[in-house]
Amino acid sequence: MRILLLEDEEAIRGFVRINLKRNGMDVTEAEDGETALQLAEEADPPFDAALLDVMLPTISGFEVCEALRRRFPRMGIIMLTAKSQEEDKIRGLELGADDYVQKPFSPGELIARLSALHRRMMPGGLSSHDVQPQRPTESGQFSSDGTAALASNTHEGVDRQEALGTHAPSEPATADAGRSGMPSHASADTGELSRSLATDGGAWGNGNGYAAHASPHQAEKRPSEASRSADEQHVGPFRLSTAKRRLWKSGEEVILTPTEWTLMKLLMDREGEGLSRDEILNAVWGRHFIGDLKIVDVNIRRIRQKIEATPSHPVYIETLWGYGYRFNRGDEG
Repeated sequence: MRILLLEDEEAIRGFVRINLKRNGMDVTEAEDGETALQLAEEADPPFDAALLDVMLPTISGFEVCEALRRRFPRMGIIMLTAKSQEEDKIRGLELGADDYVQKPFSPGELIARLSALHRRMMPGGLSSHDVQPQRPTESGQFSSDGTAALASNTHEGVDRQEALGTHAPSEPATADAGRSGMPSHASADTGELSRSLATDGGAWGNGNGYAAHASPHQAEKRPSEASRSADEQHVGPFRLSTAKRRLWKSGEEVILTPTEWTLMKLLMDREGEGLSRDEILNAVWGRHFIGDLKIVDVNIRRIRQKIEATPSHPVYIETLWGYGYRFNRGDEG
């Protein structure tokens, strides 16, 4: 997996680079937005995903996100946001980001998020030689000012706390962690997270585009009214290709991000059924996701902008107030 890492704090950038490379990822770094956009244009093949810090010295991470999404619609994008900036999360998602990681974050959480994103980008889930979690030899959490609390030395034998000049205490993940079934201290225990991902499927695919841990009812393919083949399914005016991860409406392609495509597939698979926000979150982002339900609403809104004639009065994706959403086949035309 080829990653573009945009982070102006050298300490964070170096720490992220080490842990991503130890998990088999190819990392290219940039410390400002202009450099990141230039690297993205020159990359051949294109980057699979980008990690973008929000607060940058010149152009912001939001501007970079918007430019990358416009130029590379199928690139995975994860925003790195400050803990207290709720509006940053929403804005990044609305501009096309697939996910966000809140500072402070642990290496295990970041690896899990990237792996889940990679799963959403792959036609049939990940194979055994793709991204695999390894127990990080460094555990720690990044704070919004670039400090890190580290529990061990690097393979170069340098104590990272001494190297970074900080001994900041580690912090719990987020107040929302309990919603996802992940204890608040779990993000600091990267080894335990890696082990649980390795044993229960965690962020890796199960061949249908959903999180491997989704319940059988969530992941099952309805034999419903929707006509299907091994590669394609048709619901109303929509045709969705699993092998190509593409969507067409009335013969015209609808360009979706990796996350939007996975969410659209879930909705089409469960056409006519009411899906709760929690159910959608667990199926698309996984039960290890640390965040809130707004990420579901923002992605639904983005999909509506692309498939509905009048997004404010949706025909295909119906809101079930106080619960979730339901996909309807609508007009066959």
